[in-house]
Amino acid sequence: MSAAEYRYRPSEFPAPPVVVRHINLTFDIAETQTRVIAETTFTVLAETLDVLTLNAKNLEIRKVRINGKNARYLYEDDLLKIQLSHPSHRGAHLTLWTETICRPTSNILEGLYYDASPAGLPKTQITQCQQWGFQRIAPVIDDMRAKSTWTTTIIADSRYTNLISNGDIKSPRTSHDATRDIITYQNNYPMPPYLFFLGVGTWDTFTRSLEYPDGKKIRLELLAEKGADPAGARAALDILADSILWTCLFTGPERYESPDVRLELYRLCRTRDKIISENPGNPEAALAPIRRQISILASDLVFGYQYPYDVYREISMQNSDFGGMENTGNTTIIQSRIMPTPEITDASYEYMIGVKQHEFYHNLNGSSVTGDTPFSIWLNEAVTVMMEDDYLSFLFGSDYIRLQNILQIYTPGTGTFSLDTGAAAMPIEPEGFNDPNDLITSVTYVKAPEFVRMIQVMLGNRAFTWALDLYHRRFAGGNASPRDWFDAMENVSKIDFSTMAGRWLKQTGYPTITVSAAYNAEEEVAEIIVDQTGFGDQSPWIFPLVGTLITDKGVAVAEFVEKIDGAHHEFTVPCVGAFAAAIWNPGHAAYVRIANDASDSELYLLLKYDTDVVSRFLAYQTLVDREMARLCRDPDYVPDSRLVDWYVATLSDNNAMQSTGSLSLTIFESVNDPEFTHRYAVLYSAKKRFMRSVAAASEQRLLALYTAYNTAEKPTTAPADLARIFKTRAVKNLILSHLATLDTPEVWDLIKKSYEKSSNATSRIAALSLYLSSTAPDRFEVLTLELDRSKADPVAWENFLAAVAGTSSPDTVAYLRMIEKSENFHVEQAGQARSLYLRFANNRKLSLETEEGRAFLRDSLISLSRVNEYISTGILSVFSHLDSYDQPVRDACFAILSDLVATVSDTEAPAVIRTARRIIAGSPKAQEASTK
Repeated sequence: MSAAEYRYRPSEFPAPPVVVRHINLTFDIAETQTRVIAETTFTVLAETLDVLTLNAKNLEIRKVRINGKNARYLYEDDLLKIQLSHPSHRGAHLTLWTETICRPTSNILEGLYYDASPAGLPKTQITQCQQWGFQRIAPVIDDMRAKSTWTTTIIADSRYTNLISNGDIKSPRTSHDATRDIITYQNNYPMPPYLFFLGVGTWDTFTRSLEYPDGKKIRLELLAEKGADPAGARAALDILADSILWTCLFTGPERYESPDVRLELYRLCRTRDKIISENPGNPEAALAPIRRQISILASDLVFGYQYPYDVYREISMQNSDFGGMENTGNTTIIQSRIMPTPEITDASYEYMIGVKQHEFYHNLNGSSVTGDTPFSIWLNEAVTVMMEDDYLSFLFGSDYIRLQNILQIYTPGTGTFSLDTGAAAMPIEPEGFNDPNDLITSVTYVKAPEFVRMIQVMLGNRAFTWALDLYHRRFAGGNASPRDWFDAMENVSKIDFSTMAGRWLKQTGYPTITVSAAYNAEEEVAEIIVDQTGFGDQSPWIFPLVGTLITDKGVAVAEFVEKIDGAHHEFTVPCVGAFAAAIWNPGHAAYVRIANDASDSELYLLLKYDTDVVSRFLAYQTLVDREMARLCRDPDYVPDSRLVDWYVATLSDNNAMQSTGSLSLTIFESVNDPEFTHRYAVLYSAKKRFMRSVAAASEQRLLALYTAYNTAEKPTTAPADLARIFKTRAVKNLILSHLATLDTPEVWDLIKKSYEKSSNATSRIAALSLYLSSTAPDRFEVLTLELDRSKADPVAWENFLAAVAGTSSPDTVAYLRMIEKSENFHVEQAGQARSLYLRFANNRKLSLETEEGRAFLRDSLISLSRVNEYISTGILSVFSHLDSYDQPVRDACFAILSDLVATVSDTEAPAVIRTARRIIAGSPKAQEASTK
């Protein structure tokens, strides 16, 4: 797709002709509309300015004044063009005063909109301003570079428990009239419009104090749904406090210095907090000794980011396209992920921990230092994702978190390796986009962090963290471009990244490399040859190749890092002896796929001796891929007993399972053989046959392991305990999934017992999915039972929807049709639509390869496109490899896209329709077939 076919291109983001100095807002909030008075002061940057242009979308413009006088204006095409009474020149000051009306809705989830509200109380109203939501609230220069200070006054129904916005309270809440209250906030730190937040609603408010090592205190607030469990809210606040403390102690320019002292400070601060919580009256006497210890240890350390405001707040929201959103001191998080509840799954719990640290770190990397245009969003997110991963590694173990990253890359269909080669693929910095949400993808949140990690590998940890700190100090309070970030990296490292960055940011795809190594005994070197493909008619990728050569006893004889910058590269490294195997790309240091031509014997040697969890996992995956290919080709093939035995032995290894849980035994429904890459039902059958071989060969062993892992757990929020419990549960449920392939009455009873008796949502949902995928005769009764049980709890309901949408049964579509008819299903609720429709779309063996699945996919896609473009655009990714599907499937899927484009107009869902057209344009085989 050429740049001309995008709605927005880099050339459409020139620097604003004015500097926005301050925005003073007054919100007069009613149930159906809000009157907004905005007074904005500007300094002119242009040599001459005749017309001041602001963004304004779906607003009623009542009055416009410039410098105190009524102004002439034109309001069209979402722009408010104000004619200045006389030209203004560089340095001139302007004051714009506007009175406008905005009207919230329940399904346009940007600007000011309605969220879930308690019965009998005024409607909760919150804002979502990323990327261009503020222009739905009031006229504004809706640009990331339009950073200013803010004053926000809110007048709203006095029955609301909370009236909140960015900054510190300037004028406390007080009565405005008989039915309304008023409050004013002041934000003295420059902030772009996309980080603005306003919320009026009825929440239960929970608070706790956070004390930094230097004694500075801030108040943490959690605004939870009405009736929230206080114990869960306290646990959520403790997790938040822990993430903020970790950010202070373990980020910043000297994060790798004095690690033992930092760990001791972390322990002492947590002990101090425990004393405070256990002595609510007057703990000062008990605190004095530990505070002295903290002060002494902290005196010589350089810390990371510290929050500058008085209050940091998290707000529960039920309806949002995003799991969380940083809003400068007011982070919104979806209700199902903001606090522990009995219905939260383990994966959601881990997400909850990560999103709290992620959004908090955005106060530095995003709010203090802001990108310059939407094309730099990737940088705000990439660095922040890396910090989130570091925090989760601190709590759950680095091997466990890194393997999660690897699954995000390699998972068929939804992994970035798969998405990066489809018709809808976009580079990290695309030529253009049709909607800012086009940029909120796994390319931004997975591939971009991997690119930044390659920079870190090339610099080394210490140099990287110094360069990152230089960047944050250099642009504090302002804007920065990716080029500014690379300048900081280059200033510290003296490495020129411009060519490498140009390729990784502008090209789609990734390198696939072949590597060979030979020992030259005479020279005592290893001779290494690297060839790469995957760049097509683009330039070869540049990346660091990390490698270790080992003997047949697992002893390393050579370790190295080499910069690869061509299609063919040869080099030598010192080597102290002959080697039997090579470990390439340990830790997945480079975003590359290795075409592994090692023999099975060499791969089993790596499984035995390789201590790097990622390269060992990928060696295992190569063996699994070979088995899957054989299973796909031959319906009578019996899986290799060596792999089955290794699998069961690893599953029985408690140390291995406590390190990475079930992740290291993941079996993808994929093969590298292009004949079967997109034959999803065949792949599912092959995986199931392998799993059944494991179960049949070791049924009694698996039953014993299941019993050992199926133990009662005491409720806890301690990270070390949670890590153990989550990994243990994952292994237990993996064992149950193997046994489920036997599909016998005895196994049905085991699964049903897990569903009925499990005290945690993870095991209950896993069992439900397995039972509904079985041939058990009462599975519809179980479906109805869970529908009735879960419908009263939004978190349980979304878990239920996702579990059913992911089942593997001839009845899956019937299940979904039944759910759609439930009065509890609401398509306008983003969480429900995402759980049901997006999850089913990615269930490709049914959504694409069955007639009833395609009919359901078509119907849901057409109806959802008019309600939620973001989720609908995500669904379209399942068509990315359209030309690779078998002809009947390809033709039927092409018909779905054609019906979508013909049925839904550009004005109803522009991002969806343009994406569909882009997929069609990138699928010439499907187009050609449709014309015959």
